[in-house]
Formats: sequence, structure tokens, C-alpha cells
Amino acid sequence: MSTSPPGIIGEAIPWSVAWTGEMSFRLAPSTDFPGYTDLIQIEKPGVGEPRFAALHITRHRRAMVGHLCHVCGEPTPPGDRFLFPLESGGMVPLGDGTFRYGGNIPPVHGACAEKARARCPHLRGFAGVLEPFPKEPGRVVQRTDVVPGIEAIARTMPPGVPVIYTCYRLHEEPFTNRVLALQAEHGLHRPRD
Repeated sequence: MSTSPPGIIGEAIPWSVAWTGEMSFRLAPSTDFPGYTDLIQIEKPGVGEPRFAALHITRHRRAMVGHLCHVCGEPTPPGDRFLFPLESGGMVPLGDGTFRYGGNIPPVHGACAEKARARCPHLRGFAGVLEPFPKEPGRVVQRTDVVPGIEAIARTMPPGVPVIYTCYRLHEEPFTNRVLALQAEHGLHRPRD
């Protein structure tokens, strides 16, 4: 039983968060990544307790591909689309020895970012640095490897099926450089070249 009221989705609880009443999954051909299979999570937001550390697999993928707001779930137009790059994602090594910033949290509206800063303990301090979404959108990359927290679900998947468990947005060099500058400004670790 919950010790506190769950709050309102889009206000106190991000739209992308999974709920304990949504722990059922199925497979379907991917519409975003042809040739792959999507892991689809049942959608019953508000049923049970919010699992703040777990993103809803289907809502997260839909938000990453469609630029939907992590907080409210509505589309983020180009002039009102932001990221918190210091607390989400990281540098992804490329095959040529370089790297790019890979963001694993969907964008947010400016107003939703302010709500998140006020309520989310993870965004207090330097981590609350908000950056405009870059003009070069990068590309969404599927992940078929088993990410932390999904191990039990992955064990139930049929062998040999390329199941997409999550995805991230791989950004271009200009935004990668901006994130590196922010990391340096805030004394965070920089990857080696």
C-alpha cells in the first residue's frame, strides 16, 4: 500500500514513468525499426504505484521517436523542446574511435522542465541545466541488448528474436560538443578522445 498519494500524471509524475499495474508485456513487429520486434508494455497509467526508476517501455519509445514530452506526453514543437543532458544519457563510442552524445530521456517543454526541476530530486543542483534541443535531431537508435532492470523480462523472450528493449537518440557533433562543454563547466568526467 502506498504511504503517499501518487500525484497527477504530467504534474508530479512524468508521463513516461511505468506503474506497477503495467507489468504485462507482449511482442509485435516494430513500426519504427523495420526487421525488429518491439517489446510492448500494457498501458494503464495511474494503476498501482508509480515506478519512478523505471520508464514505461512503449511510452518511452514513442516519446523518443516522436519528440513527445517526458513529463506530459504531448508533442514538443521545435521552439519548445529541451533536454537535461547532464543527467540523462552519455557519450557513445563510435566504430571510428570518436563518440557522440546519446540521450536516453525524451525532450520536455520549457514549462514541464520547470515542474520537473521543482519536484524531481534528480534535477536539483547542476543537474538541472536545461538545454534547447539541437537543430540537428540526430537519429534514434534501437537497443536489443539487455539493459539493467529488464533482465527478468528478457529471460522470457524467444531466443533468436531481435527484440527492442529500449532506444536512445544519438546526437550530432555540435550538440555533443555542447554537452562536453557543460560537463567541463560543471567539473564532470569527460570521455577520452
